[in-house]
Amino acid sequence: MSELMSVLRREFLERVRSKAFVLGTILFPVFMAAMWIIPARMGGGGGTRHLVVVDQAPAGVGQAVVTLLTAPQPAGVDDDDRVTFTVDRVAQPLEQVKAGLIGRVQRKEIDGYLYLPPDVVQTSQAEYRARNVANFTVLSAVQRAATQAVQAARLQAAGLDGAQVAALVKRVEVGTGRITDKGEEGGSATSTFFLGYIVGFLIYMMIFLYGVNVLRSVLEEKTNKISEVIVSSMKASHLMLGKILGVGAVALLQVGIWGAIMGIAASRSDTLTARFGLPPGALDVVHVPFGTLAAVLGFFVLGFLLYAALFAALGAAVNSEQEAQQFQLIVMMPLIVPIALVFRIVSDPLGPVATVLGLIPFTAPVTMAMRLASAPVPPVQIVASLALLAASVVAMAWVAGKIYRVGILSTGKKPTLKELGQWLRMA
Repeated sequence: MSELMSVLRREFLERVRSKAFVLGTILFPVFMAAMWIIPARMGGGGGTRHLVVVDQAPAGVGQAVVTLLTAPQPAGVDDDDRVTFTVDRVAQPLEQVKAGLIGRVQRKEIDGYLYLPPDVVQTSQAEYRARNVANFTVLSAVQRAATQAVQAARLQAAGLDGAQVAALVKRVEVGTGRITDKGEEGGSATSTFFLGYIVGFLIYMMIFLYGVNVLRSVLEEKTNKISEVIVSSMKASHLMLGKILGVGAVALLQVGIWGAIMGIAASRSDTLTARFGLPPGALDVVHVPFGTLAAVLGFFVLGFLLYAALFAALGAAVNSEQEAQQFQLIVMMPLIVPIALVFRIVSDPLGPVATVLGLIPFTAPVTMAMRLASAPVPPVQIVASLALLAASVVAMAWVAGKIYRVGILSTGKKPTLKELGQWLRMA
């Protein structure tokens, strides 16, 4: 046991004292905070836009578009997302004014123009040209104004009152909020999705980065012949386990620091939202129940141990960094599956796809983290997934240990699958 602790201590201290660990621990929460705060402070695509409406539409349509664009926006729209339009209306054919309008856009005298053709009421086709057509806030406002003006013209032609029809078909705004074991909680659909995605992706990155650390440590000692000296005084299995536990302790320390920062942010969410000018409830997403955090941590630890054993065996089996890189993607492919299916998992965390992937040990660490962050998962599924994952860790550690014992002392050509099978029988 003292041998194992010596390896664990060396692996832990070597990484914790490195500049990369300190910088990564500090910069990651700063980066995440910046990704959350800066867009909220900068707002959406609001501001003032100067447009020209080229009106060749039937009488009244063009003026209705101008009126709708310049009308005050509803009180429910965030200040940062408000778009104020100044609109000029010209009734000349587009061919006569197009070149001039393009020049004005290029000189930044106007932001763009909207062309309403004579048959816009029949075809529902208009043209919008601007320096930036990817601003969806502006594009949505222009499209909404043109649509409402054309619809009003159609209703008037049919002898219907536009205001009455609009009141009858007014859209219902549905507010969202999660219901957990503690009752009703805040959190919009968007914030819930991003929480599930961020938690899953973070676990994926931590398993990958620290798993690669195990691989490189094993490969370095193998290529430098250090492992031959070490295994002469201790068991190879203790060396492998010490490396995995030491690197895992570093990962847990880093996650613990980030968790503490998140806990402080959660306890002072009201103060932080006021300090940085964020919308009310913007930090509700960081309020995560302790039981959920414990379960996510369990999946992370077991997931790391599973993949660290795979990476240790891979490092012992290959002979160079280039060979290792060729197999890294193959090892990590099961964890990439939940990332690729994140929309399916987070949007339906209790559905068949999320449930099946949550029970497969090699996909469970990321999948279950996403599910737990998105909705209350039945406890029986959590326990079953953890049990299967723990059993897989034991089995994989046994297999990896056998490959490791022979592989760290084998140099030369890359072993074949047949030779790996022989290693398993020999060890």
